[in-house]
Amino acid sequence: MLNRLADLVRLRAYADTLVQPVGRSGAVSLSNLEVGSHVTALIELARADGTVRAQIDGQAFELRLPMQARPGDTIAMQVTAREPQLRFMLEPGGEPSPQTALSETARFITALLTESDKLPPAKVATAGPPLLDTQTDDSKVIAVALKNALAESGMFYEAHLAQWVAEERPLTDLMREPQSRLLPLSADGKSLTTTDDVPQLRELPVHRDALAVVRQQLQTLETQQMVWLGRLWPGQHIEWQVGEEPTPQGAAAEEREWQSTLRLTLPRLGEIDAAISLSSRGVRVNVRAVSERGAATLEANRQSLRERLLDAGITPLGIGVVHVGE
Repeated sequence: MLNRLADLVRLRAYADTLVQPVGRSGAVSLSNLEVGSHVTALIELARADGTVRAQIDGQAFELRLPMQARPGDTIAMQVTAREPQLRFMLEPGGEPSPQTALSETARFITALLTESDKLPPAKVATAGPPLLDTQTDDSKVIAVALKNALAESGMFYEAHLAQWVAEERPLTDLMREPQSRLLPLSADGKSLTTTDDVPQLRELPVHRDALAVVRQQLQTLETQQMVWLGRLWPGQHIEWQVGEEPTPQGAAAEEREWQSTLRLTLPRLGEIDAAISLSSRGVRVNVRAVSERGAATLEANRQSLRERLLDAGITPLGIGVVHVGE
């Protein structure tokens, strides 16, 4: 996806300039926080988990910074988006060389995140052919297929590229990801796919046809949530969302919790929505069934699922079944 390996380092620097608001204190007005405006955040409280309480234009915000800060520090930022949620980006630093690179970086990220309507939809997390040729009830086969679907979606291509350079991943793995199928650019930097240039940038640090992919990667990095859409086997559509839950303040690293949500329609159960929360303590499963028959079937097999989890060495923290109606 990258024009050259050195751009991998630069792209990581782009992501490291993002400031994520995680909350606001009280009802505040955003009328003076227009996209592109420059603001200064005064740090009032810094926490060990990387979040801070800061004053911005007289309003209290909870922020997650990409670097350490102390009470009394002032952070110069730029507003990069207001919808669907407020976003900030660090202003360029004081050193001449980093400042030049960071300024280019900030323009690229700002344009990419705020001009989304000018880019084609990202398709890397949407599968084409089914993951499996035929229907199966082998849970291990299904688990491997879903794992490979995420790994080969292109969302982690740069990390896999670094592993390949370090001889920790074979080239055949990389060749299964969408970025490996991008057509070479012509001498003038154009591709066979029509993609309008991102405003404010004449030269792009990534392949033009990968802009939508990069945008989705940045959004995944910010929200810590990824959605995969596709077919498990012919005729079996699935929507799978996976992500890391926010860690409570003061929680230990081993208390991290991941949530996976599957939304699909099965022959016997009908349409279901299964949410699975996994932590070092165990697993919690909550299933919502549209049909009354499906809910009854799930309820009848709840104890069986509990026993199978225990047999696998997994502690069931709770198993819930809810009928949500047609």
